[in-house]
Amino acid sequence: MWKGTWNVPKLSVLNLRNISLTGIIPPPVGNATKLMNFSLSGNRINGNIPKDIGNLSQLASLVLHDIQLTGSIPTLLFNISALVVVSLALNSLSDSLLLDEGNIVSNLKYLSISKNQISGCIPSNICQLRELKGLSISYNKITGDIPRNIGCLSKLKDFYLGENSITGTIPTSMGNISTHQNLFCGKNRLVERNPPELEKLSNLRQLYFAQNDNLIGQIPEAIFNISSLEIIAFNLNNLTGRIPATTGLHLPNLKEVNLGVNQLEGEIPLFITNASKLEILMLNNNFLTGTVPANLGNLCELQSLFLHTNQVTNEPREHELRFFYSLTDYALINGLIPPGIGNTSSLTELNFGGNNLAGSIHSEIAGNNLTGEIPEFIGNRSMLQLLPLFSNILSSELPLSIWKMSGLLYLDMSQNCIEGEFPSDIGELKAIIKLDFSSNHFSGKLPSKLGELQKFQYLDISNNSFFGQFPLSFAKLISLEFLDLSLNALSGTIPKSMGRLSYLKSINVSFNDLEGEIPSGGVFVNSTVQSFLGNKGLCGVHILEVPACTNPGLQSKFKELVLKVVIPVVISFFRIFLLVSIWIFKRQKKGKSKDVEKVPDIRTHQLVSYHETQRATNYFDESNLIGVGSSGSLYKGTLSSGIVVAIMILDLEYEEVCKRFDSECEVMTNVRHRNLVPVITTCSSDYIKAFLLQYMSNGSLEYWLYREDCRLNLLRRVTVMLDAAMGIEYLHHGRITPIVHCDLKPANIHLDEDIVTTQTGAWP
Repeated sequence: MWKGTWNVPKLSVLNLRNISLTGIIPPPVGNATKLMNFSLSGNRINGNIPKDIGNLSQLASLVLHDIQLTGSIPTLLFNISALVVVSLALNSLSDSLLLDEGNIVSNLKYLSISKNQISGCIPSNICQLRELKGLSISYNKITGDIPRNIGCLSKLKDFYLGENSITGTIPTSMGNISTHQNLFCGKNRLVERNPPELEKLSNLRQLYFAQNDNLIGQIPEAIFNISSLEIIAFNLNNLTGRIPATTGLHLPNLKEVNLGVNQLEGEIPLFITNASKLEILMLNNNFLTGTVPANLGNLCELQSLFLHTNQVTNEPREHELRFFYSLTDYALINGLIPPGIGNTSSLTELNFGGNNLAGSIHSEIAGNNLTGEIPEFIGNRSMLQLLPLFSNILSSELPLSIWKMSGLLYLDMSQNCIEGEFPSDIGELKAIIKLDFSSNHFSGKLPSKLGELQKFQYLDISNNSFFGQFPLSFAKLISLEFLDLSLNALSGTIPKSMGRLSYLKSINVSFNDLEGEIPSGGVFVNSTVQSFLGNKGLCGVHILEVPACTNPGLQSKFKELVLKVVIPVVISFFRIFLLVSIWIFKRQKKGKSKDVEKVPDIRTHQLVSYHETQRATNYFDESNLIGVGSSGSLYKGTLSSGIVVAIMILDLEYEEVCKRFDSECEVMTNVRHRNLVPVITTCSSDYIKAFLLQYMSNGSLEYWLYREDCRLNLLRRVTVMLDAAMGIEYLHHGRITPIVHCDLKPANIHLDEDIVTTQTGAWP
């Protein structure tokens, strides 16, 4: 917020640009009598221009543009004789521009009040500003005529009065301003003819009289003799006659000629080809006849060429277009498509619409054809953004390269005879905004990757032969405004999520095989029955003439019931059946004699000595260590008889373990079950207490669960669970005295060569 005062008598420069000031200009500004340079641009100062600003007698520069000023421009401002620059553009100033009668501001050179809301007429006493070099009053609401005496501003270089409502004719006195360089009078209501006096503006660089609907007459021939001209724009008027065709003209600086949308006739003048710097040539929508100049291809800098909607009967030939390496926009006229257009390496737009083209496409061009195929290399034009090829008889399939044009914005292939399917990688058209393939012979399913084209605004694939489900991915097209899928063979339901596309304004799915309830939100609220005709299965209560759904949501509820209840129940019964079958199989296998024979009787083996235990484990070498637990260590050993065993050596440092050794021997002597590791014998002395167990060749369950190179399928896992459960069930209920396993974990569950589970550990 600006809260300053003006009690600084020697202040000469105040430059507060772009510092986010707000509020109003505090009074009294007139106290700063020494102020010469006053600039506040790029802030948010609102309110009016202070009335006492006329008291700043030494003010030379006043720059207050783009600060949201309102009100009128003080008349006293123009009484400051020292004033040179006044910039008040980009505000909301209103009322008329007034100059005091009898007061002369002799030094004012630049006045800009453009892009405000200034009304009224251009002051008739504008000649008081005789030192003006730049005058910009464009983009306002100024009316009336250009003053007849405007030629009194003999030093004027830049005159901008476009985008107003100025009427009348162009004053002949304007031709007296020999210093004129830039003259912008477009988008007004000027009438009658262009004065021939304009040819006197020998220093003119830009001449812009576009969009004056009532501007009539011919273009003065001498204008094309002004060698300094860079831009000539008389488009969107009612000019008649011929384009001056005088030979020998030389326009070394001309960059743009825009005479489109008039009533010009005759041939395209040859002098155009002398403009070596020409970048834009627009002669479209006229009544031009004859042929295109043969040496048009010499314009090496040409970027935009619009000749369409005329009566010219031929096109440039290949050798005439070979130099168009910088062409970016190309709109054809009647005739053949030139082969040489393929040399345009920076092409951004191909517009062949609304013509009477004929012939076939050539293999070396990046264009289209009315009777043949579209060549593969068209997709190699990486800068191409607009490709309208509608209303022709193009056939065959689209080249794959077109689907990879990541910079393409608009692709219109409607009303042709193109065949084939959309590729699955259509998502590479990342920049596409409009896609129109209506009225062709496309078929196949719509790829889900269409939903990845987030910039889509317009999609029309009507009148083709697409089939399959309505893509759910369409709900991701958050920018979509228009969607037409009519006259295809799409099936399924319309996703309810389509109703959440906030920008979608129009949808048409008529004449498909869709079914189910029409969504009730978003675009569907205001849709009519015409958008859904020809789909016998569609229903909905909110759209007139569409059958109401007899049981709204019944089908979806049934599907939900199947998904949530029936399928889980079936899967559960299958799992139970599988588990019971495995259990029965194990029970049957349990009684087989070979399994009993695998369980040795501890009473048939003699006790093993400490030295035998040392030899069996290679003196307890770590290479034979299987694992370490809370009660001791487990080793792999080979007895002198050749039997491979697992030796559980108890840790003698724990007194409780030693006390339990005898009781565990008694218990384990009487425990016999196929899912419990059998004890072969024991070793007991002052130096060692150990159990010799049957060796399980497939290691522990922990090994199989956590090693990357080991895998247990579902059946094996269920088998392991059943075996472990049966072993525990035997300990708890298979004995008169229940036994509790105190250390049940994967490391204590071992698997034999048949992946049969047995358990080791400690029992109280």
